[in-house]
Amino acid sequence: MKIGLVGEAPNDTQSIKNLLEKKYPKENFNFFFMLNNINGSMLDNDKITGLLRKEFEFEKPDLVILIRDLDSLYNDFNKRVERQKFFSKSNSVINRKGIRLLHIFEIEALILSDIQTFNSLYNTNIDNIENVSTIIEPKEFLKNHTKKYTESDNPDIFKLLDFEKTLNCLYFKNFIKKFDKLISF
Repeated sequence: MKIGLVGEAPNDTQSIKNLLEKKYPKENFNFFFMLNNINGSMLDNDKITGLLRKEFEFEKPDLVILIRDLDSLYNDFNKRVERQKFFSKSNSVINRKGIRLLHIFEIEALILSDIQTFNSLYNTNIDNIENVSTIIEPKEFLKNHTKKYTESDNPDIFKLLDFEKTLNCLYFKNFIKKFDKLISF
Protein backbone atom coordinates (compact mmCIF):
# COMPACT_ATOMS: atom_id res chain seq x y z
CA MET A 1 0.00 0.00 0.00
CA LYS A 2 1.39 3.38 -1.04
CA ILE A 3 0.88 6.07 1.62
CA GLY A 4 1.87 9.71 1.14
CA LEU A 5 2.94 11.93 4.02
CA VAL A 6 2.18 15.64 3.86
CA GLY A 7 3.32 17.91 6.66
CA GLU A 8 6.19 19.98 7.87
CA ALA A 9 9.07 18.44 5.99
CA PRO A 10 11.47 16.95 6.65
CA ASN A 11 11.35 16.78 10.47
CA ASP A 12 7.68 15.92 11.09
CA THR A 13 7.13 13.73 8.04
CA GLN A 14 10.32 11.73 8.63
CA SER A 15 9.46 11.36 12.32
CA ILE A 16 5.98 10.00 11.58
CA LYS A 17 7.38 7.67 8.91
CA ASN A 18 9.92 6.31 11.41
CA LEU A 19 7.20 5.73 14.00
CA LEU A 20 4.63 4.15 11.66
CA GLU A 21 7.17 1.76 10.16
CA LYS A 22 7.43 0.13 13.60
CA LYS A 23 3.87 -1.18 13.28
CA TYR A 24 3.37 -1.18 9.52
CA PRO A 25 6.22 -3.12 7.85
CA LYS A 26 7.97 -1.87 4.72
CA GLU A 27 7.07 -5.11 2.91
CA ASN A 28 3.40 -4.10 3.00
CA PHE A 29 3.48 -0.31 3.32
CA ASN A 30 5.42 2.26 1.33
CA PHE A 31 5.39 5.53 3.25
CA PHE A 32 6.75 8.36 1.10
CA PHE A 33 7.02 12.13 1.33
CA MET A 34 4.93 14.56 -0.62
CA LEU A 35 5.62 18.33 -0.87
CA ASN A 36 9.19 18.09 0.42
CA ASN A 37 10.75 21.00 2.32
CA ILE A 38 7.45 22.67 3.16
CA ASN A 39 6.87 24.21 6.60
CA GLY A 40 3.56 24.54 8.41
CA SER A 41 2.49 28.02 7.30
CA MET A 42 3.35 27.25 3.66
CA LEU A 43 0.83 24.38 3.73
CA ASP A 44 -1.99 26.92 3.87
CA ASN A 45 -0.94 28.55 0.57
CA ASP A 46 -3.22 27.92 -2.43
CA LYS A 47 -0.17 27.35 -4.67
CA ILE A 48 0.90 24.50 -2.39
CA THR A 49 -2.58 22.97 -2.69
CA GLY A 50 -2.13 22.99 -6.48
CA LEU A 51 1.27 21.31 -6.13
CA LEU A 52 -0.31 18.70 -3.86
CA ARG A 53 -2.89 17.93 -6.56
CA LYS A 54 -0.19 17.51 -9.22
CA GLU A 55 1.96 15.32 -7.00
CA PHE A 56 -1.07 13.23 -6.04
CA GLU A 57 -1.91 12.65 -9.70
CA PHE A 58 1.70 11.70 -10.45
CA GLU A 59 2.34 9.44 -7.42
CA LYS A 60 -1.15 7.89 -7.18
CA PRO A 61 -1.04 7.02 -3.46
CA ASP A 62 -3.68 4.78 -1.91
CA LEU A 63 -3.89 7.11 1.09
CA VAL A 64 -2.37 10.42 2.20
CA ILE A 65 -1.68 11.30 5.83
CA LEU A 66 -2.14 15.05 6.29
CA ILE A 67 -0.04 16.09 9.29
CA ARG A 68 -0.31 19.40 11.16
CA ASP A 69 0.41 20.80 14.59
CA LEU A 70 -2.54 22.55 16.22
CA ASP A 71 -0.10 24.90 18.00
CA SER A 72 -2.70 25.15 20.70
CA LEU A 73 -4.62 23.00 23.15
CA TYR A 74 -7.60 21.05 21.84
CA ASN A 75 -10.13 23.42 23.41
CA ASP A 76 -9.00 26.29 21.13
CA PHE A 77 -11.96 26.23 18.76
CA ASN A 78 -10.63 28.92 16.39
CA LYS A 79 -7.35 27.05 15.83
CA ARG A 80 -9.22 23.80 15.20
CA VAL A 81 -11.42 25.54 12.61
CA GLU A 82 -8.29 26.97 10.95
CA ARG A 83 -6.68 23.52 10.72
CA GLN A 84 -9.93 21.95 9.51
CA LYS A 85 -9.86 24.35 6.56
CA PHE A 86 -6.41 23.01 5.64
CA PHE A 87 -7.57 19.40 5.94
CA SER A 88 -10.75 19.98 3.94
CA LYS A 89 -9.00 21.91 1.16
CA SER A 90 -6.18 19.37 0.94
CA ASN A 91 -8.51 16.38 1.02
CA SER A 92 -10.62 17.85 -1.78
CA VAL A 93 -7.62 17.90 -4.18
CA ILE A 94 -6.55 14.33 -3.35
CA ASN A 95 -9.90 12.72 -4.16
CA ARG A 96 -10.84 12.41 -0.47
CA LYS A 97 -8.02 9.91 0.11
CA GLY A 98 -6.67 11.87 3.07
CA ILE A 99 -6.61 11.12 6.77
CA ARG A 100 -5.70 13.85 9.20
CA LEU A 101 -3.15 13.64 11.97
CA LEU A 102 -3.54 16.75 14.12
CA HIS A 103 -0.90 17.01 16.85
CA ILE A 104 -2.14 18.59 20.04
CA PHE A 105 -0.10 20.99 20.71
CA GLU A 106 2.89 19.84 18.63
CA ILE A 107 4.41 16.57 17.39
CA GLU A 108 6.70 16.62 20.45
CA ALA A 109 3.70 15.46 22.51
CA LEU A 110 4.46 12.00 21.11
CA ILE A 111 7.97 12.19 22.55
CA LEU A 112 6.42 13.04 25.91
CA SER A 113 4.31 9.88 25.69
CA ASP A 114 7.53 7.82 25.88
CA ILE A 115 9.54 10.16 28.06
CA GLN A 116 11.81 7.32 29.23
CA THR A 117 13.38 7.18 25.76
CA PHE A 118 13.99 10.92 25.81
CA ASN A 119 15.41 10.72 29.34
CA SER A 120 17.86 8.01 28.33
CA LEU A 121 18.98 9.91 25.20
CA TYR A 122 19.48 13.26 26.89
CA ASN A 123 20.33 12.19 30.43
CA THR A 124 17.29 13.99 31.82
CA ASN A 125 14.93 12.97 34.59
CA ILE A 126 11.48 14.07 33.41
CA ASP A 127 8.57 12.37 35.19
CA ASN A 128 5.89 10.50 33.24
CA ILE A 129 3.10 12.74 32.04
CA GLU A 130 -0.37 11.29 32.31
CA ASN A 131 -2.02 13.37 29.56
CA VAL A 132 0.58 14.72 27.14
CA SER A 133 -2.09 16.65 25.21
CA THR A 134 -2.36 19.10 28.11
CA ILE A 135 1.25 20.26 27.83
CA ILE A 136 1.51 23.71 26.31
CA GLU A 137 4.45 23.94 23.89
CA PRO A 138 5.95 20.45 24.39
CA LYS A 139 8.96 21.38 22.23
CA GLU A 140 9.83 24.21 24.65
CA PHE A 141 9.11 21.88 27.57
CA LEU A 142 11.77 19.47 26.27
CA LYS A 143 14.21 22.28 25.51
CA ASN A 144 13.78 23.60 29.04
CA HIS A 145 15.05 20.26 30.36
CA THR A 146 18.15 20.09 28.15
CA LYS A 147 20.04 22.43 25.87
CA LYS A 148 21.10 19.44 23.74
CA TYR A 149 17.66 18.83 22.21
CA THR A 150 16.55 20.44 18.93
CA GLU A 151 13.54 19.57 16.74
CA SER A 152 15.91 18.34 14.05
CA ASP A 153 16.62 15.44 16.45
CA ASN A 154 13.01 14.25 16.15
CA PRO A 155 13.45 11.75 13.29
CA ASP A 156 16.16 9.93 15.25
CA ILE A 157 14.16 10.07 18.49
CA PHE A 158 11.06 8.69 16.74
CA LYS A 159 13.09 5.70 15.51
CA LEU A 160 13.60 4.80 19.17
CA LEU A 161 10.15 5.54 20.59
CA ASP A 162 8.09 2.61 21.83
CA PHE A 163 5.08 2.53 19.48
CA GLU A 164 2.78 1.11 22.15
CA LYS A 165 3.68 3.92 24.56
CA THR A 166 2.83 6.54 21.94
CA LEU A 167 -0.71 5.16 21.99
CA ASN A 168 -1.01 6.67 25.49
CA CYS A 169 -1.36 9.93 23.58
CA LEU A 170 -5.11 10.02 23.00
CA TYR A 171 -5.12 11.93 19.70
CA PHE A 172 -2.52 9.54 18.25
CA LYS A 173 -4.40 6.49 19.50
CA ASN A 174 -7.56 7.79 17.78
CA PHE A 175 -5.60 8.45 14.59
CA ILE A 176 -4.25 4.86 14.58
CA LYS A 177 -7.78 3.45 15.04
CA LYS A 178 -8.99 5.41 12.01
CA PHE A 179 -5.88 4.54 10.01
CA ASP A 180 -6.30 0.83 10.74
CA LYS A 181 -9.91 0.95 9.50
CA LEU A 182 -8.85 2.66 6.28
CA ILE A 183 -6.14 0.12 5.51
CA SER A 184 -8.23 -2.86 6.75
CA PHE A 185 -5.37 -3.92 8.98
